[in-house]
Amino acid sequence: MTKITKRTYCLLLVLFGAGLTTAAQSIETGEDVIARLHANARAIEDLDAVIVVETYAEGEIDLTQRLRLSVLQPDRMRQEYLAPDYLAGNLTLIVGDEMWIYIAVADTWYEKDLSELSAAEQPWLVFRQFLRGVEDEFADYDFTLQDVAEEGYHLVGAPTTDDAAYGRIELWVDPVTFVPDRRLLFDVDGNLLVDLHILEVEEVADGTYLARAMETYDEDGVLKSVIRYEELTVNSGLDPALFEPLVVGDE
Repeated sequence: MTKITKRTYCLLLVLFGAGLTTAAQSIETGEDVIARLHANARAIEDLDAVIVVETYAEGEIDLTQRLRLSVLQPDRMRQEYLAPDYLAGNLTLIVGDEMWIYIAVADTWYEKDLSELSAAEQPWLVFRQFLRGVEDEFADYDFTLQDVAEEGYHLVGAPTTDDAAYGRIELWVDPVTFVPDRRLLFDVDGNLLVDLHILEVEEVADGTYLARAMETYDEDGVLKSVIRYEELTVNSGLDPALFEPLVVGDE
């Protein structure tokens, strides 16, 4: 995996721990927990955040990225890079199955039909898990509830299709906030790819809990990135025009 790919991969994990609320229902199976995660996350009407991602190499910060992320129900997402300078202005817009990418240095838009891609190839699917009109990232897994303890639920997800992005997923989910505390991703050979720790969970709206910080570790337990929200708002009434690509001739 290249250095750039690893940095991008860390960004895909950013929102996994955010946007989950509580609801009154019994939990008997792993699928019950996953259903709660889905229902809670998708209760958010919109989300806007400035995210800071610090990537580490040999114990030191190697790269700091800032981006603004916006999502709007049922199927819209916007990601704009703010820093570093060579990425600033680059923009990704997704509405349903249509994706537009703007490269600032070339002042050029590119368009992609996401319906042509498998679930494993879908870009930013973790970011878009909030959206009701988007296939969720767990659709290709069967989750088994391994343990129920005072500190939460332990789930193991096994792939059910060839399109599954990972060989296995393990989750530990808080029983009060229903925000995952930890997430392990394994390849098809059982090798650990990423260990994600979700931190600083707080209630940001009535019954809505968000993780404000996350850390990713590699298979050797070495810190690879720290992810934080500098700014975060939910249900603020985002303008749908924010998700429309600017085409030639627009002012």
